Amino acid sequence: MAADDASFVAIDNPDLIEIGQKLWIPAVASGETAEAVSLPAATEAALSSADAGAPGGHIAFSFNSPDRCTYETNIISVSDCLQSSAQCQASRRIYPFNNVSEAALSPDGERLAFRGWGEARSADSPYAGCAPAHPYRNLGNATLDGTNFVSTGSFWEDSHPDWSPDGGRIIFDTKRANDSTARIRAIGVDGNNEENMLIAGEHPSWAMDSYTFVYRGCDLTGNRCGLWKGAAYDPLSWNRGQNMLGPIVEYDKVAHPDWSPTRDEIVYQRLVEDNWDLWAVNADGSNDHSLLSTANPEGLPSWSPDGNWVAYLSHDGQNWTLRIVSRDGSDDRLLYTYDGGLYTVPQPVEPYGQRDWIDEQISWGK
Repeated sequence: MAADDASFVAIDNPDLIEIGQKLWIPAVASGETAEAVSLPAATEAALSSADAGAPGGHIAFSFNSPDRCTYETNIISVSDCLQSSAQCQASRRIYPFNNVSEAALSPDGERLAFRGWGEARSADSPYAGCAPAHPYRNLGNATLDGTNFVSTGSFWEDSHPDWSPDGGRIIFDTKRANDSTARIRAIGVDGNNEENMLIAGEHPSWAMDSYTFVYRGCDLTGNRCGLWKGAAYDPLSWNRGQNMLGPIVEYDKVAHPDWSPTRDEIVYQRLVEDNWDLWAVNADGSNDHSLLSTANPEGLPSWSPDGNWVAYLSHDGQNWTLRIVSRDGSDDRLLYTYDGGLYTVPQPVEPYGQRDWIDEQISWGK
């Protein structure tokens, strides 16, 4: 067949076929078996990684920097950190605002919500000589380069912000009532239209619908504590509890739930035999199970944007680390090792008070 068509020519270089040339591949004769072509190991590994959905995006986290005497927020590239520690450090960004923490990336990855700690309260404060602080002592959000700052509220007790998936609202907990009880509120990302859910609870996390949320709390009598589901609207005072949609996990030693961005599944940390482990549960309370349990603490879980991975904080006995684990718990990887970063503040005085790692949060965005 090739001999009958003048456009079929011998190809001098098998890696280079010119425009207009035709390639003829003889068929395998009947009864014969074609020889399989083996791919190089590197190619096979790359294809396998692509099929598995290699994690990407960015993770924002905060810690207390002893060298700079302030809270510092870092943003790292997941893909770079999985390549090498050198590549991870090369692309790591330090957020321009000093003394902000409890980071939360917006759904589009363009902005960061945070808790601002403000400046030292007096000239004789042990923090008076630290790195110049962002002056606002309340929740706020800004672009990743620190421009277009928006103040979302004016209470220093507000904490643990979480962006709604539609990008319109931020839910948070607050102890502004001065009775040591945390309560759930929401506010527009522009700082307007604050809503009081009349729900006692903390660590709220939005569901995919930007209306439902999960939080750590109890029933109206202070019993049946654990993870609860709520609806984000402000009921009339005599209808308190109307937007409490029921318990998901009835176990009081839980914290930091995070609702998956792609399915009705929640990851959270659970205290088991004096050690924090990662657990996962369906939003209807079914299939509550251990996701990851080691001798080290695991906490502050945050879903990847594709819902296939969970980032979390751990400690290897020497340093704090960020790690990621696959949704089924089968693949656990080191992402980032802290270089001296702390979570306990040097002195538990204003503006921080007593704080530890469990008071923080991390955020995985695009």
